[in-house]
Amino acid sequence: MAEFRVAGAWPRPSRSDLEILARALSHADEVVVDGIVACAAPRQIRDAVASGIRVVVLVHLPLPAESGLGRIDVDALARSERTTLEAANAVLCTSDWTRADLAARYGVDADIVRPGVEEAALSAGSSPPRLMLLGSVTPRKNTLLALRALASVRELPWEVVVAGPVIPGDPFPAEVARAVHTLGADRARLVGAVTGRRRERLWHETDLLLLPSLVEPYGMVVTEALARGIPALVASGTGAVEALGDGTPPGAPLPGAALPPGDPAAWSDAVARWSDDASLRGAWRSAALQARSRLRRWPDAATQLRELLRW
Repeated sequence: MAEFRVAGAWPRPSRSDLEILARALSHADEVVVDGIVACAAPRQIRDAVASGIRVVVLVHLPLPAESGLGRIDVDALARSERTTLEAANAVLCTSDWTRADLAARYGVDADIVRPGVEEAALSAGSSPPRLMLLGSVTPRKNTLLALRALASVRELPWEVVVAGPVIPGDPFPAEVARAVHTLGADRARLVGAVTGRRRERLWHETDLLLLPSLVEPYGMVVTEALARGIPALVASGTGAVEALGDGTPPGAPLPGAALPPGDPAAWSDAVARWSDDASLRGAWRSAALQARSRLRRWPDAATQLRELLRW
């Protein structure tokens, strides 16, 4: 098995980007193509399949589900994605949420391969308790809702870190920066993209993850938190709820809660309850620790993928 990297402005590729993809496909007999690439290149995928190459598309987030898109962009991305998925030999996705979305949008039947997670050291937490929002600083991640919710519970002891990459030229990160500034340097920090030891240090100091995404196909950041014994608040109606339940037996308490992504008061109340109630904090931490030992690992995901592909 070989890996081909196709750099480009996906999902809005240039002609050169598409030519590079076509050349990469021509060297394969069987290939798995990430959805953000494949679904933006329907002609290249269709031509590859017609030439006898077995093409499997792995969809994380359906392209039109990204937030902040205009109607014209949504329609264009949907047409492109539909053509690609109908041409592909098989479609894989990462969650029940994505499978249901693809079926509703395109009538596509996808197989689910949920992501795994690596083992990690337990979080030690911080004093005052540290909340973290970790992910791309985009409207879809709904960062502003969480920050506005925290502004209404300023009397409680907490601090929050917002970490993640930004899209160059996107005005949204400036709005987030203003909201962080309003909370005050003693309560909130915006630290940008984090990797390696810096990312691990942030995890080690975190007590609660916040993921209020408007749309979330799975939410690997949630299982990364659970692998460190960190509970999470996630958005209801998204794939992040599946991630929150990873490692938790049916009927057992969840390591956190699922809250409406459009209701800042619900997020304020949840943070307040967690902050005020030591027994609730202990119960969520205990549930996270129990889930930690049962999480799906990457070798499990790889084995399932191979079985589905029969490679």
